[in-house]
Amino acid sequence: MMPPAATPRRCRDLSPDDARRRIAGGERAAGRFRVGAGPEVTFDDVVRGRVSFSREVIGNPVTLRSDGMPAYNFAVVIDDGLMAITHVIRGEDHVSNTPRQLLIYEALGWRPPVFAHLALVMGPDHAPLSKRHGATSVREFRERGILPEALVNYLALLGWSPGGTDELLPVEELAQRFRLEDVGRSAAVFDPGKLAWANRHYLKACEPMRLVTLAAPCFAKIGWLRGTLGEAGAAYLATVLPAAAGSVDSLAEIPARLSFLFAFDAGRTLADAGLRHELAEPGAREVVAVLAEELGERPALVDREAFRDVAARVRQRTGQKGRALLHPIRVALTGEGSGMELDIAVPAIDRGAALPAGAGLAPIPACRERAARVAAARRAGSTAWCCGCV
Repeated sequence: MMPPAATPRRCRDLSPDDARRRIAGGERAAGRFRVGAGPEVTFDDVVRGRVSFSREVIGNPVTLRSDGMPAYNFAVVIDDGLMAITHVIRGEDHVSNTPRQLLIYEALGWRPPVFAHLALVMGPDHAPLSKRHGATSVREFRERGILPEALVNYLALLGWSPGGTDELLPVEELAQRFRLEDVGRSAAVFDPGKLAWANRHYLKACEPMRLVTLAAPCFAKIGWLRGTLGEAGAAYLATVLPAAAGSVDSLAEIPARLSFLFAFDAGRTLADAGLRHELAEPGAREVVAVLAEELGERPALVDREAFRDVAARVRQRTGQKGRALLHPIRVALTGEGSGMELDIAVPAIDRGAALPAGAGLAPIPACRERAARVAAARRAGSTAWCCGCV
């Protein structure tokens, strides 16, 4: 431990009368705590063990600055002492403050608290965690879609282990298992990937209506939530959010998984070179045309059985099966080349299309309408489609 910068100590032995005279003459004065000769200042740190400091290293710390404001080491002792603080748990960068504070406690005749100095948390580059590593406040993590229980659970694992094989535990159980004596001395590295893993776990376990409440700001931000979310809109989201939450790392990623509901656009689908090329594959054009015909003659596909029935009819009429059947259906109805299972996504589309105006959600085009638009666009551009141009 390096000693603090040396001070001249010219005023250490001034008499009170001389000090008052100089202050009256306009000189600015600071108050210092006189650290006399004596043994090392020693304390037992819960994390670091027995720690000792030479009084030469401690110096004569400032207690009152020349502007009249109390210095940190003096103010914190007064504050903690008056509040009867029993344990001070802080970063290891405060270790050197502890002997100064202990001497002030002793001078006041107060019993000092128990001290525990934790190793600093490092970023992935093993430099002290800071803004340049990303989010560093609770608000920022909340805005990024990290659930409170995921953040608490992950932070508990930085420098400490609950023992056993389970790392993700309810807060109550973490509190029961936690002991300061088990905290490690080595610096922990903040791993965004492991935080995402913990958050993914809690998103999957999240109760559907709570998930609606937590995800609503994400939908409002991009215009998919309009005004107040109605009862019907909330009930609908509660049926689709769990399927989306099971494959994302944060709440902020959920809207992208549900863009097939709210952001479908046949023109944009066919403007995508990759999707247009896939729909130009042999048999794909016929699948889209027959799908549009079948949907035009059927009620909404509000459940898995209804979707499977129409898919079977398209298979019978076109002879296509497997990917050759289902992929053109996916592109035509969702506008995407991949996503959640079709027997979940397709019924979600038609249930969403049937929502009343007061649901509070952006309109969702029905499957019948989507297939008709894609088929019409295909017919309008039949020359390009036939030659496979992209």
